[in-house]
Amino acid sequence: MRSRRTFVKLFLGNLLAMAVILSLVGLFAYRQLDRNYQAEERRDQNLLTRVATEYFRKLWPLEPAVLDRLCKELLCERSMRLTVIAADGAVLGDSEADPRLMANHRTPDRPEVLAALAGKNGIDERRSETLGVKYRYVAMPLIQDGQVVATIRLAVPIKTIAEGETIRRNAILWSVLAGMGAAVLLGLLTSWIWYAPLRRITRSAKQIASGDLTSKTGIDRASGLGELAGALNEMRDNLGKYLGQIAAQHQDFQTVLANLREGVVATDADGQVVLMNRAAGELLSIDHRQAVGKPLQSVVPILDILEFHERAAAAEDPLRHQFEIDTSADRRILELHGAKVPAGSSNIACLLVLRDVTATADAAAMKAQFVANASHELRTPLATIRAAVDSLASTEPGDREELAKLTGMLDRHVARLEEMTRDLLDLHTVESVKFPLRQEEIALGELAEWMGAQFASLAREKQVALTTSASRPQHRIRSDRKLLELILRNLVDNAIKFTPAGGRVECALDVTDRGVTIRVRDTGCGISPQDRPRVFERFYQGDAARSGDSKIRGTGLGLAIVKHAAERLGARVELQSQVGKGTTVTLSVFHSPPVDSPDSPL
Repeated sequence: MRSRRTFVKLFLGNLLAMAVILSLVGLFAYRQLDRNYQAEERRDQNLLTRVATEYFRKLWPLEPAVLDRLCKELLCERSMRLTVIAADGAVLGDSEADPRLMANHRTPDRPEVLAALAGKNGIDERRSETLGVKYRYVAMPLIQDGQVVATIRLAVPIKTIAEGETIRRNAILWSVLAGMGAAVLLGLLTSWIWYAPLRRITRSAKQIASGDLTSKTGIDRASGLGELAGALNEMRDNLGKYLGQIAAQHQDFQTVLANLREGVVATDADGQVVLMNRAAGELLSIDHRQAVGKPLQSVVPILDILEFHERAAAAEDPLRHQFEIDTSADRRILELHGAKVPAGSSNIACLLVLRDVTATADAAAMKAQFVANASHELRTPLATIRAAVDSLASTEPGDREELAKLTGMLDRHVARLEEMTRDLLDLHTVESVKFPLRQEEIALGELAEWMGAQFASLAREKQVALTTSASRPQHRIRSDRKLLELILRNLVDNAIKFTPAGGRVECALDVTDRGVTIRVRDTGCGISPQDRPRVFERFYQGDAARSGDSKIRGTGLGLAIVKHAAERLGARVELQSQVGKGTTVTLSVFHSPPVDSPDSPL
């Protein structure tokens, strides 16, 4: 039904165009022919008037009766009217009426007569008072011996002229009607010739509009609408290619956005969320998929972020701010970047980028704390050493007791500085990829004997019972001896350090299906629950008061060294502790440690 309407519209459009063209051509032809006919009629009337004037001039003078007879004889079978008027205005002869009954014609209402009596040609159109018929009058002077002796006037009825016009008008009208008939047939043929390919092009265009880019018009380029059909096919191909590129770019954008560690939130001019990636939802503890299309204040109930968004949306330059938020799981420190997006084709008005800098901020705080602790720890032994040196300078050489006291003081604090320096170097070693692993075969019995010999004196000094054992002394593992001994030295040293006199420290090496397990168990002061999650962090130190001895304080690097050294070995470290009862640290070394490489993550 719709296709029929299209054909009818196309046909009526062609028909209307042809009708308008034919009407304009007919009107132009009619006016041109009428103009030519009127000019020809006037030319003929003037010629006949001139011939009649010349005829009477040769016969002049004549009696009025003769003139009247000649007028009636000359135009007895013609529709025209011939009148001879004397110089005084009296009618001498007329082809239609009795001149004796006619009024004097030298009057203002007969301008053609007045013009002829004045020696000029005159013309006028008006209704005749004698016959009651409308005429077109042409009057010429009859001149004898330089004097106007009479006027010869020839009148043509307007009706006669109009009849000629009617004949011409009817002829043109019938010609136009015949042309219209031909135009109808031509319009039907033309409409059908154009309609069939147009229908195919229209169907193809509708398929493209509906998303179907597989079908082509099937019209040869050599046909009338071939160029249009070819252009439509090219547009379909290009559109398919561009849509594919846009889809690929959109997928790439979504992939990049979904895998960004930073949270991204975009809002429009009304403050509604246009875009939010998964990272932003996780940072703000909301469902990012449910946030799109909603006002920002309804999905992000954090006043700092909302205020920052308002400032960023109004500011000309990008803004940056860092603040702390409390989520249901933990505390986070967020760094927020905001920028106003210039108005354009995009509906994004403001863009926010969120970055979780909790770890960075905590590391900076721990480093600051470490610097403060290290400065304090360095200042105390250095001050003591300086005081001892000053005292030595003023001590008598024979005062052995004072010299021994000062020497012991110097020895303890120098040992403290050496311990701090060693820990710093050890931490640098396990964190740096510049120091490759050197794996070798190590017997468990050797490790047990090494631990006993290494810490026997320290255990005796602290009055702590130290025992080491290996369930299978001859069993060998392949590992880096230096890193393994570094781990054990820090674990046993910590265990002895935080175990009071009379306590025990046990080191046991056992073989398992997956490798070797080394346990260092003590009966010391233990670690509080709030400190346990952070004891392996660099620079972190728990409350020294838990040991019962404020002088017992490490550098905060021992367990951090253990953690990173274990990661280099591919081992796992676990810690269990109870305040007042002791701590157990378990190191699991597996059979196939990873091969170290410069790109190994720390």
